[in-house]
Amino acid sequence: MQDAKFSEVVIIMIASSALILILGGLLVFALFISQHRKFRHKQTIAEMINTYEKEILHTQLEIQTQTFETISRELHDNVGTLISIAMVHLDSLPGHRNSNQQEKIKESHKLLDEAMESLRDISRSLNPEKLKGIGLVRSIGYELEKHRKTGKFNIDYIVRGDEFSIDPQRLIILFRIVQEALNNIAKHAKASSASVNLDFSEQSLDISIRDNGIGFTEQLLNSNDLTPGSGLRNMESRAKLVGAKLEIASKENQGTEITIHYKENGSI
Repeated sequence: MQDAKFSEVVIIMIASSALILILGGLLVFALFISQHRKFRHKQTIAEMINTYEKEILHTQLEIQTQTFETISRELHDNVGTLISIAMVHLDSLPGHRNSNQQEKIKESHKLLDEAMESLRDISRSLNPEKLKGIGLVRSIGYELEKHRKTGKFNIDYIVRGDEFSIDPQRLIILFRIVQEALNNIAKHAKASSASVNLDFSEQSLDISIRDNGIGFTEQLLNSNDLTPGSGLRNMESRAKLVGAKLEIASKENQGTEITIHYKENGSI
């Protein structure tokens, strides 16, 4: 009789333990499912935010591209035409002039020639179709030449490897990043020299822009002082849009280096 009761107790204990294990397992499984759903939900939200940000950046790029096209066309068609007309008027002035008048006309002609050349440089750097036609290497070369003419700082330009065909929209974005970096050097760096290096390899490209200017501290780099509208933030946003990795290294009074790691993997 006692053995039977002992057996019942053992069975009840085993059954209770099994039930507890099953309930525990179900609880762990439920927690796992809940955490997995939370993770998937967060992942979905992150993907939606990333997609939204890319769409915003893409829209901004399209608006900017259209604006640049319009400005480039207006510069070429209107301002360029006015400069050409001014040159014609100078050439059509009466032939009887004293030496002082001739010198002034010659100097005016020279200034108009310089204005026309600067206009061509600006128009070329703004027009996306021209950028697509001449490629990244020459586009950056023209941009560097524009900065050289200012005499603010010396620029070295080195290209390694063979340039490959880059998706037109990505090409424009990469050029705008370099353009932004050079403008920052001209406006803020107080540099005496700078360099731009392009390293082509297979379907990847590394772009390095260095200067020996005043630089900035790491605290400033990581602070909120760099607003979304600042040059560095613009470069980061554009790099993200084309799937490129942008690195910024700078030390106060030791210059700045910006590196873009890009791999061609299809259109945007």
